[in-house]
Amino acid sequence: MCMKVLLPAAVSDPNISVLVVGCFAALACTCHVLFGPAFGAAALLQVSDILKDRLGEAEGQEDSTSADARVAKSCIVFQMLLFSFGLLPGSVVFDIVRFVLVGTLSEVKIELALTILRFGGRSLRSECPEDFREVLKFVTSEVSEAAPGSEDSEIQSRLDFLLKELADLKNNKVSFTVMDRFNQTRGWLQTAPALSGKKVSDHMLAVPFGLLHEEVPNGWLSEGSGAAVGMASRKVGKVSSSKDHLRAAAIAQRLSSELRQNLFIALMGAEDAEDAAERVLLVASAAKTGIGEACIVLFHCAVREKAPNPFYTHVASTLCSRPAPAGKRFSHSMKRAAVQHMQQAHGYGMRAAVCLAELCAALVVSSSVALPLSIVRFMKFGGDANAGDGAGAQGLNGILGLLLRHMIESLIRRLTDAAAAKEVFAQLKKYEDVREGILLVLDGMVRPRLPPLAKAPELWEKLKAARREIAQQTRLE
Repeated sequence: MCMKVLLPAAVSDPNISVLVVGCFAALACTCHVLFGPAFGAAALLQVSDILKDRLGEAEGQEDSTSADARVAKSCIVFQMLLFSFGLLPGSVVFDIVRFVLVGTLSEVKIELALTILRFGGRSLRSECPEDFREVLKFVTSEVSEAAPGSEDSEIQSRLDFLLKELADLKNNKVSFTVMDRFNQTRGWLQTAPALSGKKVSDHMLAVPFGLLHEEVPNGWLSEGSGAAVGMASRKVGKVSSSKDHLRAAAIAQRLSSELRQNLFIALMGAEDAEDAAERVLLVASAAKTGIGEACIVLFHCAVREKAPNPFYTHVASTLCSRPAPAGKRFSHSMKRAAVQHMQQAHGYGMRAAVCLAELCAALVVSSSVALPLSIVRFMKFGGDANAGDGAGAQGLNGILGLLLRHMIESLIRRLTDAAAAKEVFAQLKKYEDVREGILLVLDGMVRPRLPPLAKAPELWEKLKAARREIAQQTRLE
């Protein structure tokens, strides 16, 4: 009986304010926590039924400002606020997007899709990156297919605007001031005496079926049965266990902050380098220090590999090639992360030193990262004086010599020609002590390891160009 009164009051008035809808959504979340998952399940199904009916009526009227269209929009707002407050999983958002955009795209459907992005985009982007990527792919595909056949100029302009909003959301350029209006409602949910400090997100409703697409499982509305509370998605078991394993690994590696753990999960749980870059970008964009932390985590993972892994180079290059300002910020943060590891390298083992050398060499050659070779000047050949650490006191005979030798040799092999080698090594001209050290590395460590001149003339040309660029400046002084 309560649901028959609550839901119609929340969404059936076409002139209702979104702030009032927000209050009803908060009330539904509270009842869900207090009375059990059956309440939240019933609310979700009832508002979905109202959405189905009113969207069908609005489509027949072909008017995005009609009473039915406005009620359908209120249903979307209500569902997105349930998701934003922590009651629904991200998979439900994807199901709603698929329902709204199925078939021919009308002005009513486009407006509802924009409403989903405005009211659910921020939480989906920051808390459910996998579902966010699925939504991006689906909406982009549907809109791109519909755009060429759209003869109505108004529809075409709305489709273009939807694509622009989608691109801005992906690149974290969207302003979510519309959601700031619900800060007081969100604060009430966190401090309400009735909830006694219980978090709505800890009682998230599991939705083990495709909402608006599949039949509701038998018994799902019964408390204690299929509507069991849990962090839900259609792949909940596999995804949750995988994330738990990765989070445990992050904690074991002393990544103490939640942001660094999330970045570790995004990086190490990816399918390939492109997927990793997308996942890392999503997590990093949700925090002010996210980009800097992402680069720290990338280096952290790279130096702990058993052998140099080009995966991290590809991820770093992809992130730094993003459009400005994100790409420039990643490039700057990669340099800072590299400097930090150079300062700590005197305490590394052989495996970590080799992995760091290979990664830095690759990033020096990468056009998007453009790591300067001059970062080697931050090495501490005397160890850490403050900590009484003499690990770097062996100079070129110790771990730092191994790092430099491997890095310089890898760099020479990666550079395209002698001109490129000359340009890269010219960065060391300003640092006399660094130049002398690199000359020692070139002559005493790298040269003896090169194949004979007859077998690798290009390698020798690059070595000579690098040495000539450094030695020439030394003689002039």
